[in-house]
Amino acid sequence: MADSLIQSFHRHLHACGMAPSTQERYVSCILRMIAFAGVPGKGLTSQHAYDHLVDQSNRLGLSASWYNIQFVAIVRWFEFREQSLELKGLRPQRRPLRPPRALRIDQVKTLLAAVRDNRYRLVFSLLYATGMRLGEAIALRVADISRDEPLIRIELQKGGDSRHVLLSPTLRDQLRRYWLSYRPSDHFFERRPLVDTRPLHPSTLQQAFRVARETVHLEETATIHSLRHSFATHSLRAGVDVVTVQRLMGHRTLFSTMRYLTPDMAGINPISIDLLARLEPSATKTTVQETVGAGAKEVRS
Repeated sequence: MADSLIQSFHRHLHACGMAPSTQERYVSCILRMIAFAGVPGKGLTSQHAYDHLVDQSNRLGLSASWYNIQFVAIVRWFEFREQSLELKGLRPQRRPLRPPRALRIDQVKTLLAAVRDNRYRLVFSLLYATGMRLGEAIALRVADISRDEPLIRIELQKGGDSRHVLLSPTLRDQLRRYWLSYRPSDHFFERRPLVDTRPLHPSTLQQAFRVARETVHLEETATIHSLRHSFATHSLRAGVDVVTVQRLMGHRTLFSTMRYLTPDMAGINPISIDLLARLEPSATKTTVQETVGAGAKEVRS
């Protein structure tokens, strides 16, 4: 009965249009709550849900992101069961807004060079060159790569929408050489070419990334998703406008893309906003004004 109920919940999440990874996370959260409560799924109550969230938050010290995943999973479960839910004032936690952590160009270069398997290296190169998410790259099919246009179609991105990303000449050449070597017919990145044609598993790529990261001594905060962050940051630094980057990244709101902007991307000369210089003794005012003026002219030019 318990397995049947969980399977029904899983099918319900799928019918809601959630990504497979989100479905798995929510199901995993409910299974943990069932184990914590020690009752069948049909016996879960608001008190069990409250106790579980409090325990997870205090005992494990969950980040706001992971806490919120569990919170929403519980809400979805009680909606699915058509039960009322009272959490005694518990609410989703506010996530602190931090600039996404991108890698430097030299770090990306040394990281890719440290990847031993050329198939995995190509996946990571694809993420960096296009801003794709890992799940999008794994789901890539041969037919998604345009033969005539410099475009790759992403059929089902996060949120269920579709979009196109740019296919640079260098990336096209790398993908072509890969295809000539392995001849994939459907999924572009197969687990075992010509033997197991299922797409590569995320954990395989995550492990390969960890090994390469340790080899070049990058911080643990560098993840596969850092390649996507690096695409956005480096594109903006190269002069690509923020609206174009928003579309390439598949962000629904411009605010998500603007988090990648830093003051130096605006082309502002630090001299032109050296406000402390204006506080110097009057004897140096002329020099300061000339310096500020020169900075402003440089920015306008």
